[in-house]
Amino acid sequence: MLYRFKHWRALRTLTLIAALSVLSACSNLTTLLFYPDSNYYRTPEQLNIAYQTITLTTEDGSQLRSWVMSPKSPPKASILFLHGNGENISTHMGSIAWITEHGYEVFMLDYRGYGKSTGVPTLSNVFEDITLAHEWLSTQRKVPLVLIGQSMGGALAITYAANQEQANTLAHEPLRPFTALFSESAPASWPRIAREALSRHWLTWLAQGPASLIPSDYDAENFIGDISPMPLLLMHSRDDSIVEFAHFEALRERASPDTQTIITNGPHIGGFGKEENRLALLKFIQSSTQ
Repeated sequence: MLYRFKHWRALRTLTLIAALSVLSACSNLTTLLFYPDSNYYRTPEQLNIAYQTITLTTEDGSQLRSWVMSPKSPPKASILFLHGNGENISTHMGSIAWITEHGYEVFMLDYRGYGKSTGVPTLSNVFEDITLAHEWLSTQRKVPLVLIGQSMGGALAITYAANQEQANTLAHEPLRPFTALFSESAPASWPRIAREALSRHWLTWLAQGPASLIPSDYDAENFIGDISPMPLLLMHSRDDSIVEFAHFEALRERASPDTQTIITNGPHIGGFGKEENRLALLKFIQSSTQ
């Protein structure tokens, strides 16, 4: 989930914001977008799902430790799942674990700094993390690849999908293209979501202006129009109080006309709590991977 400010997080943010005026490398400001947790709270085994831990090494030596959850039968497709900016794969697992029952494998990536992954996340190096996971799937699996992201992960997925060719030039092995992209509750703009989050708490209200210094180079709204002809499905709740519905409207406005959408209700990234939304995703994946 994006920006669930507790008091200590608000104070931490204020301290960081106070240093913005002396920072010349604006890309460093993107560390403000990430709230990792190093503790695991449960594993797929507790849900009776088979899994393995995959360790990938980044160019700077960071170790990415992620999970691959397996279905009971040979997978129909492999899903790369990108979670939101809080906690880690152990707390986001419930959002997507259900899909293994329908024959799909899920690679749950923990970006650097999250869970048991080492390093410090920024927007630029998280895209390297995604590329490494994509490369692993490309070399280990022959089934279709699907990209799914929620919240921050949804925005990352949109930007990454639009730049797969560039990612291919950075990978050590050829990347197989994703055949479909699903994004739920994605923020359209990083500076905008930062300002909105800071405006919700009196301790951080005055930091809205400096938050605008967060670079917009990776904003999903700038890239979503480049995804076509890859099938794209966007889902967002009208009730979302974390990433407001206006972000969905901004993305839909710039997306290809053939983009599919699901407008739901309920809390942030709560769409899969409804069976009709799960069925819609399954139908979307099936039609995109056949």
